[in-house]
Amino acid sequence: MKSNPGLYLINAGLFSQIQDLGRYGQAKQGLSQGGVVDEHAAGWANYLLKNSADKSLIEISFGQAEFAAECDLQLALTGADMQASILMQSGKQKAQSNNCSFILKKGDRLKLAFASSGVRAYLAVKGGFNVPTKYGSSSTVKRNSLGGLDGAGGNLKSGDRLAVFEQIKNFACTKIPAQFIPDYNKPLTLGVIESYQCEQFPRVQKAKFYSSEYTIDAQSDRMGLRLTGQTVSSLSGGIISEGIALGSIQIPADGLPIILLQDRQTLGGYPKIGCVARCDLSLLAQKSAGQKIAFKPACLADEQLRYLQRLRFFNQF
Repeated sequence: MKSNPGLYLINAGLFSQIQDLGRYGQAKQGLSQGGVVDEHAAGWANYLLKNSADKSLIEISFGQAEFAAECDLQLALTGADMQASILMQSGKQKAQSNNCSFILKKGDRLKLAFASSGVRAYLAVKGGFNVPTKYGSSSTVKRNSLGGLDGAGGNLKSGDRLAVFEQIKNFACTKIPAQFIPDYNKPLTLGVIESYQCEQFPRVQKAKFYSSEYTIDAQSDRMGLRLTGQTVSSLSGGIISEGIALGSIQIPADGLPIILLQDRQTLGGYPKIGCVARCDLSLLAQKSAGQKIAFKPACLADEQLRYLQRLRFFNQF
């Protein structure tokens, strides 16, 4: 496909990265999975443009970003509400709705404020951004010095230019049906698939874990979310290092849970009570430091079906 000038970053914002679904099958080389943290919002961004689910897009954390179109672009914006607006060449400004696709005309600018609901927004373009890939993915993983526009794990920065593929002529703007738009301000209780060393956690410790409310600590990032609150202990202080699945809930020596996310290390030696249900991780991705979460037991078969339904929907193109 032909590549064209596309999107110029006037202001890259506080933390913006190129992401896709992640870098799979490379853990044996010590490489993190990477990929979008909110698979639901990112999936919708590509779906609204009839892109395949693996197309590269921009993950914008916290907001404060501004982009200029170097040609007519077909875009979609989903996830956190960053009170988007379009500044037209005429000097006029108009509000741009979230959770829909739209046209950004050549010379117009898309401006995002601070996130008022949620943490991460996703900006996709028809055909995906034309960026380098390594080991089958463009996902930015700083700790591995992989992915992103520079190919070395760097965040997007002001002055960057993102090339796009040729845009189609006849374009119909679409939006996410209201019933599928999450309320990021609602209290969040995460389903837990008990696994790994769950049998090493006595019943009283599990009861404490499920009946407690935890606060997301400021020392959290794309590797994992640290929690503060009720401590939990297992019968084993440590284990032989083993592979770590996405959403694993490890309990280190201080007893405070850590939920491991996309940029997690590949191996770890702390006991784990289980994994957060895959679909719930998308909601967790929109919670910020200081917000509270809780846990509940989940059924593996039910969660597998829920995630399979999501995969089938977003992989229609």
